Amino acid sequence: MAEYDGLTPGQVLADASVAEFVKSLGLSIAEAQKALDENSVAQIAEFIVPREGLGGKTLLDLGLSPAFYHYQHADLSCSLQLSLKVEKNFGLALNLNGSFNDTDTGSDSSSDSETSTESGSSNQTATRQANVEITSASAGSLNIGGQAFPLTGNTPAERIESLHNAMTTSDSGIAGVLYELQPSELTIETDAPSEKVHITDNTIAFLSAGFSSSIIRISSDADTNYTLNDSPSVSISTTAQGSLDTYAAHVSGLIEAEGYLTNLVSPNEPIATVQFDTGKATFIAGNEDSDSKMLLNVAKAMIEMDLEVDIEGFTDRQRFADRNRSDEYNVRLGNNRAKLLKRQLIANGVPEGKIHITGSGGDAAADHANDSVGQDNQTFRKAEIHTRGRTDIWIFVHASSGGSNLNAVTPNMIGDSGSSNGFIYLFAPAALAINDKKVTIDGTDFPLSSASVSGGSTPGSARNYALNLTNDINGNASANLKASSSGNVVTVSKDGDKFQLTLFTTEQRQINLSGSEGITVTQQFTRTRTRNQTSENSGNRAVAVGASLDVSFSRKFEMNVSGNSSISARLVSIPAPPQFLETIQEFLNTDG
Repeated sequence: MAEYDGLTPGQVLADASVAEFVKSLGLSIAEAQKALDENSVAQIAEFIVPREGLGGKTLLDLGLSPAFYHYQHADLSCSLQLSLKVEKNFGLALNLNGSFNDTDTGSDSSSDSETSTESGSSNQTATRQANVEITSASAGSLNIGGQAFPLTGNTPAERIESLHNAMTTSDSGIAGVLYELQPSELTIETDAPSEKVHITDNTIAFLSAGFSSSIIRISSDADTNYTLNDSPSVSISTTAQGSLDTYAAHVSGLIEAEGYLTNLVSPNEPIATVQFDTGKATFIAGNEDSDSKMLLNVAKAMIEMDLEVDIEGFTDRQRFADRNRSDEYNVRLGNNRAKLLKRQLIANGVPEGKIHITGSGGDAAADHANDSVGQDNQTFRKAEIHTRGRTDIWIFVHASSGGSNLNAVTPNMIGDSGSSNGFIYLFAPAALAINDKKVTIDGTDFPLSSASVSGGSTPGSARNYALNLTNDINGNASANLKASSSGNVVTVSKDGDKFQLTLFTTEQRQINLSGSEGITVTQQFTRTRTRNQTSENSGNRAVAVGASLDVSFSRKFEMNVSGNSSISARLVSIPAPPQFLETIQEFLNTDG
């Protein structure tokens, strides 16, 4: 039976299926007709038997035939009475009782009791942050707790760097500083050849300098002869060593014996690593030119070989003055180190889509069982560049000052995606010679010069071009532009563009910040929160609770169906069909 709760009368009537009653009556007429026809056919046997009293003739021979009966019409009638009764009952009963007893005597007869005593104290201090904005043209000072820290230096980068050093090496209470320039997009153009000068919305990079470099692919432990230079002639002959790693070291050693510098890189090792000073995400003073040349070489190789790279920054476990390490600070510092390398590669012409930054783990790589190993350790203050999909060993070969260059190299596999040993990349720098060219920034022309300059390298070097251009931009007050250089790359911003600084402290004392001449404090350090708590509790307490809940629910369905039906039909006799009789007669004649 169907679930009748909630059904309409029409739905109940449909479920009762009146059609079944009518169907049964109609089928009764059809079955009666079938029985009559079968009876008539069964009589044929009596009509075709020869009879002696008839002279051996059959009834059929005498003209007799079985009669067939047919219902000419039938009247059906039915009536149906349907009744449905549904009853539902729901009941709910709730009983609740309880008791509570709390006395000073410490005695209670309850079956559930608890006695406790608690005392203690706690003290918490959190690392705090403050945010400061400094325009690239600012020459003001930042006041920290009544102590003034002026911006000194010729370029925006130098002024921020000097402020960083002064804050973190004094008693200002500032333990760490993170900063990043947010420059506006500029319109930069140049008439210098694109293979010598590459420009973006904010950078100008001079693309040739230093000594020639190359990459040798080592994919098989096999005897191979290598030519590095043809004038003077420099070549080496290598022999198989029993393993690929041993053979690669064999090749590297023979090349170094000829006066070249090499760097052997296994597939899972970085092709370039840049080291950093404590708390810094800028090139180490003195390494700036060499690091920039290395990144220019990496950029050239990426472009020519269509490489994709992953960059990840790391930190050591350098701690703040109170020995508390800030995980957030180290993670952000590691990411800033990776971003520096990415900006340098893009400035040198690498498409941004070919560079992927792996989120820094901060000091995770320096987290050893012996904690002192990871503290103040230059090994972990770095950023690494890894190539994607590399399976071969690479040997980077660099010509050194006063040594032979690299040209006419063999086996020459440059542009060959095969797997044989040989040179797959060659960077042969040419003199820039672009003193007659210029760079135009937002409509202002700046002639290019490689003249000797303070802090520069040899005349004609990429670094000299970068320093001279930087000084010219900063010396043109009407252009409202500021520039900083990093090796062969010049970064340009507008006077109003800002450095976003985040200052970290772990000291409990209140530190107030204020600024002047383009220095804005956007968030002060929150006040130190020191929490001391002492508590003592004793006593006897008993609680008893009782509850009961009774729920009952019932449903009752009752359905009655009654009715009657009748059939009236007219039955007539009809002769057998002539064709039927003829067929029977032909059969009898044939048989005879």
